[in-house]
Amino acid sequence: MSKGKSQRREDLLDAAIEYLLNNGVANLSLRPLAAGVGSKARLLIYHFGSKDALVADAMLVVRNRVQSAFAAIVHNGEGLKSSQIITTFWKWATSAEHQQYLKLFFEVHGLALQKPAQYGSYLEGAVESWVELMTSTLPDHLSHKKRHGLAMLAVGAVAGLLLDYLSSRNKARTSDAIAIFTRNFDAMVLSES
Repeated sequence: MSKGKSQRREDLLDAAIEYLLNNGVANLSLRPLAAGVGSKARLLIYHFGSKDALVADAMLVVRNRVQSAFAAIVHNGEGLKSSQIITTFWKWATSAEHQQYLKLFFEVHGLALQKPAQYGSYLEGAVESWVELMTSTLPDHLSHKKRHGLAMLAVGAVAGLLLDYLSSRNKARTSDAIAIFTRNFDAMVLSES
């Protein structure tokens, strides 16, 4: 791929991500998407192959961006307990500027379950990649099996509470639940030692 073509594809992908964050995926049509990103439908097909491939590529970039933010929290929080990292990520994820990422994740996850032929590639690593990141925050002296199980528990709890937060718009209630979970999570980590 030539440098110009590659750069144009990246520019279109960035614009498509912004469009998806603002408009979602459920009723996505190629022509309005193309108009929204300042392109033509045939050019999107040329660069991505199909609307579904464009969405899949966009979702990988979105996941990488959010996971990079989590990795930065982990890196900047060296020496913090896992519960403190979870709490910091919770605050990041529920901030007004990042809620659109959550909405898009849950929307595409649901669509991928319903329409695996179109969006199923999104499910590859959708949860396990988060579990791997969370595993890296847990004490090394625990066995991999224990670290992985605790990480799965943390990711499941946070994802469930994020879904509840988006559904209920009740930040106080869900943040209180995260606080209870993280206090108990530290105790679970210690009990596994």
